[in-house]
Amino acid sequence: MSGNSFLIENRVPAYETGPDDRMHCHWLMCRLQEAATAHADSLGFGIADMAARNSFWVLTSLRIEVEELPLREKKFALETWSRGAKKLRAFRDFCGCDASGREIIRASSEWMVLDSATRKPVLVDKALNLKAQDKTVFPDAMKRLRPGTPEREIRTLKVGYSSLDANGHVNNTEYLRWSLDSLRPLGFDQNKVKSIRIAFLSEVFEGNVIKLMDCESRDGGFELLGINETEDRAAFALQIK
Repeated sequence: MSGNSFLIENRVPAYETGPDDRMHCHWLMCRLQEAATAHADSLGFGIADMAARNSFWVLTSLRIEVEELPLREKKFALETWSRGAKKLRAFRDFCGCDASGREIIRASSEWMVLDSATRKPVLVDKALNLKAQDKTVFPDAMKRLRPGTPEREIRTLKVGYSSLDANGHVNNTEYLRWSLDSLRPLGFDQNKVKSIRIAFLSEVFEGNVIKLMDCESRDGGFELLGINETEDRAAFALQIK
């Protein structure tokens, strides 16, 4: 690990895996989030540092490509680094390897900074020492996810307290967990997942009612749109192949 990147390497515990001994996709997303948080903390722009600036980070877009999901009790190494920022957006990539050092996970993400009082985006402060690296796991730029036409409702849920994070809103990993559980009756098999794209469109809070809509998939796989019925606005969009 260098000062410009951050590496977490440990064994995959049983509680992160399912009956097939593979890591659940939402736990993989948890790992990405924790690696990003730990790296930001180490460089002085983590949760406490941003709180002192009356602001906080939010994940706005995520793309994950999967060769295979990590195995229970096997070593999994996850490296992350910043790719810098441009105006309202900051960029971060990830690379995950199995015990043999083979790359099995690649991910890229976009983040924004919200003002703690207004909950509105603010420019990423140029004074933040992001330690940006000029390397990326994907050759093409991330495009904003735009789901197909909603066709049918597949689940409605009311947000509970356990879904909230330190910022008081639903943690981004919950959207993926809700979605993948809802897709199983439609034939979804997480062991066949090769690609996950998710866009976070608005904050969701305790007590909000979320409706998951199955959308027309133009490129194969599944597409979902999460609608916050309480606030009458889209909360997130998901594409999975």
